[in-house]
Amino acid sequence: MFQRYSHRRRVGAALAAVMVVGFGATEAIADRALTPVPFKDGFESGDTAAFPRKGIDGTGVVDVRAAPGGRGGKAVRFAMPDDGKSYRTEIATARVPYGSYRYTFANYLPSDWLRYDAQTIVSQWHGGSGTYPAVVLAVKGDRWMMVVHWKTGSEKADESKKPAHEVKYDLGPVRLGHWNQWSFDITWSTATATTGSITARLNGAEVGSHRGPNSYHQDTAPYHKIGLYRPNWQASKGHKAGGTPAVVNYYDDVTITAISPGAAVPPPATPSANASATSAPDLPGSSASPSAQASASAPAAGPVTSGSTPDAADGIPMDTGTDKDTDNDAKPLAETGASSRTPIILAIGSALLAAGLLLFLRGRARVARLLAGDRRR
Repeated sequence: MFQRYSHRRRVGAALAAVMVVGFGATEAIADRALTPVPFKDGFESGDTAAFPRKGIDGTGVVDVRAAPGGRGGKAVRFAMPDDGKSYRTEIATARVPYGSYRYTFANYLPSDWLRYDAQTIVSQWHGGSGTYPAVVLAVKGDRWMMVVHWKTGSEKADESKKPAHEVKYDLGPVRLGHWNQWSFDITWSTATATTGSITARLNGAEVGSHRGPNSYHQDTAPYHKIGLYRPNWQASKGHKAGGTPAVVNYYDDVTITAISPGAAVPPPATPSANASATSAPDLPGSSASPSAQASASAPAAGPVTSGSTPDAADGIPMDTGTDKDTDNDAKPLAETGASSRTPIILAIGSALLAAGLLLFLRGRARVARLLAGDRRR
């Protein structure tokens, strides 16, 4: 009888453990789906392992090396040759739930950057396959540009059905050989509940803002890509090797932080970090005159163009699904802002939890009956 009793106790303990594990897993799944985890990487590890996605079309190179321009530590370097095959060299973070986030990063365009009058995308927030990037930071000529794409709640994400809406903002002149400290406060719009907003700051000064829809209202908010993307360099668009030097862009200190809408303005970059870059005179080939650079911190006056469809001349790219792990083609977002798969996962976890609890209680009842029978004997 004692052996049977011990066996029952072991079974009961095992069932209790299953119940605890099931409860913990359910909570973990819910937290992972609903609670954003801050992201931070300064590349001091010497690699880009913190970024789970990479998209290289052609022979571009992504590596980590000493930061240029008087900045200490390491930075990630993106280099893309004009070889007739290369047009994208990017890495990207994981997706996040819908909400409000502050995306901060520093980037550096070398002083030998050659002017290019179509867009060179250096940062983008992408909603997934079959869509234009929801938000773009690009260099066009000698200006910083922000481009926003969206669909309304009743429109399908598929661009083949109806192109996205688009608006462009001029964020001011580009300075070469200079570290740019960016901050984007983004509240991602949803189909019905959230309007959406974007506030862009450069070196602590507001340079552009957008109020209104800014996403495709899919199952999760857009994820963040950094690097280089010249869509007009695609061979399919007739581009051939030009023999010009490789395009190079550096990034450092990339962060994502959950914020409340209207959160306090981040402090400007400390002068000491870029002292040698900002105090030195601009080298030949700089994309902006000194007078234009002096006005770089002035807020942009507003959108420079607004239309119902993306500008074909700029070659804004659609995501073709060729990135590693970049699909985001689930059904539209539920009003809660959570992934559309979350309720199913939680239901399964709750069912397992209930089953474990029931088995545990039944085991305890059997043990109690056995003990009662022993006492009567």
